[in-house]
Amino acid sequence: MAEVADEVDEADAVVARRLGFVIRPLQALVNAPHLLVLLIVGIWVACSLVYALLEDKGPIEGLWWGIVTGSTVGYGDFYPSSTTGRAVGAVLIVSMLVLVPIAIGHVIANLVFDKESLAVATVLEDVHERIDRLEHLTLASLEAQHGREWLEQRLAEHEAADAATVDVAEQMLAMFQPKHDQDPSGGSR
Repeated sequence: MAEVADEVDEADAVVARRLGFVIRPLQALVNAPHLLVLLIVGIWVACSLVYALLEDKGPIEGLWWGIVTGSTVGYGDFYPSSTTGRAVGAVLIVSMLVLVPIAIGHVIANLVFDKESLAVATVLEDVHERIDRLEHLTLASLEAQHGREWLEQRLAEHEAADAATVDVAEQMLAMFQPKHDQDPSGGSR
């Protein structure tokens, strides 16, 4: 039973690596709204002009066809009569159905205003300012009481101790690394 589970895990890792070639660029595109909008406009213009060339239409008629087809309104006043023209229309429709909602999601996400998050951010900023002031006052007091040399030694000791400890967040992230990202010796690839 364990062998089957290992084989399934290995197959999952192979599929994840193969899909990574497709998924990573898509994730990068989805998370770059300006590039996404440029791609949408580029596909729309390119498909519209190819349609105009294939169907012997003018560029304005081609752009009109691109708007109507890409938005899936489909008035029917212009439509491709050739198989290649229909393929261009299919590419335009599918790409707009996939990419435009993602772009709209970016716009809507930037319009949403979360009052609670703003309040928390304001309080956090105030807390950080107070901590900075307390740290400054504490260091000034310790320097006045023990001298600059003593303070620098203690600060160096604390920095060395901090550097020697492993960050808890890094340990937790390492626990959730997929198995296929590590080689058999335990190190990362």
